[in-house]
Amino acid sequence: MRQIQLLTILILLLGHFATWSQSGNSSVLTLEQFYQQIHLHHPIAKQAVLLKTRGNLIVSQARGSFDPKIVSDYNQKQFDGKTYFDLWDTYVQIPTLLNVDLKAGYERNKGTYLNAENTVPTDGLYYAGISVPFGQGLLKSERNINLEKSKFEKQSFENQAQNVLNNLFFDANFAYWLWYENHQKRETVATNLELIEQRFEGIKQSIANGDKASIDSVEMLIQVQQWSNKLKETELNSQNSMLLLQNFIWTDGLDFNTLSPYYEDSAFTINLDSHLDWALKNHPDLKKLTIESNLLEMDRKWASEQLKPIIDVNYNLLLSGQETEYAPIYSNNYKLGVQFVFPLLIRKERAKLKIVKVKQQEYDLKINQKNREVINKIQQSYNKVYILQEMIQKQEQIQVNYERMLQAEQTKFENGESSVFLLNSRENKKLLGQIKLIELQSKFSQSVGELKWATGKLYDDTFPE
Repeated sequence: MRQIQLLTILILLLGHFATWSQSGNSSVLTLEQFYQQIHLHHPIAKQAVLLKTRGNLIVSQARGSFDPKIVSDYNQKQFDGKTYFDLWDTYVQIPTLLNVDLKAGYERNKGTYLNAENTVPTDGLYYAGISVPFGQGLLKSERNINLEKSKFEKQSFENQAQNVLNNLFFDANFAYWLWYENHQKRETVATNLELIEQRFEGIKQSIANGDKASIDSVEMLIQVQQWSNKLKETELNSQNSMLLLQNFIWTDGLDFNTLSPYYEDSAFTINLDSHLDWALKNHPDLKKLTIESNLLEMDRKWASEQLKPIIDVNYNLLLSGQETEYAPIYSNNYKLGVQFVFPLLIRKERAKLKIVKVKQQEYDLKINQKNREVINKIQQSYNKVYILQEMIQKQEQIQVNYERMLQAEQTKFENGESSVFLLNSRENKKLLGQIKLIELQSKFSQSVGELKWATGKLYDDTFPE
């Protein structure tokens, strides 16, 4: 009997040593490190960066409408040895954010049959002017509206990038914790199978010594065979889960066969209110609708502006090449133009404005609906995390009791008061309980990621916990 007790102690020590050796020979890959690798190398993560670049370029494109430009217009006609006309007009035009255009140029015209209105002094004519819309476009011009819209479109691309990353890390989170579950199951089964095999050898030795019945070896053999098959199953699942991880790792620096996942203790508090507050302000689906609503507001402003008449006033101060730079600017040498346009019924403009207002009402309803969906999704995910957290705590307590029952059964078996069947039954319940605990830990961690995903930002250093 004393030999069996010594053998049992030796088996337990060997089991703990084997577990320590396996963890000591492998490096740990945390979820944060896994995310960092994805963020640096995954093609979809790089696409998200390109989306942000596109947003910046759209703003630059809109700002290009305010770039100064130089224009040179030259026309000449020669016929029958005569120069009918030779026209040359060169000017610089400078748009401004105030929707006032500045213009300065030089005009030189000559020819036998030159139109009288194109007649200028021999040395040419310098001019500088200003163009001001006193009606439509005075407060909001099309290029100003387009610039404001481009800024919202930039936000839209940034939001798309965030949504892409959020979904990418959600899939990665699921794959990581599936790997954790299968890896831990394999380690647990392998460690306990080694103990079972050692006990099997001890029982066979006891049978050879006449201390046990031969049927006990059959019972123990079934236990070994059962958990050997379970080990093969866990090894297969572990290999497949590592292949799933390879979809997210685009670098040759990681070998999952030499890495172990890391599980953080589930005993931490999650603040539901912080998740709800953050989501209502920053959730990609909500921001998408808000940005589209802001774009409609820009369309509404432009549609409202088009209800006004077009009253464009152009004034150019004229200065001949013979005059000095000190010539008075207040003179009678000027060119003035006024353009007035206004549709009598403005049916097109009024209809366009009403259409935009109807679309705005539609988006207000969509935003309200999406707000409720986001809040409910976060609440559902939080409930799942909360219940799984409690289940893990209960399962840990169950495991302690399973271990006590196994130790008690082991003592009774050593004293000849129990059987191999009962001992194996206790051990199976303990192992199944360990596997259940691993599954709960995996589901809990996946649910934490799902909660952050439902909030709208799964991976970010500033995200609230």
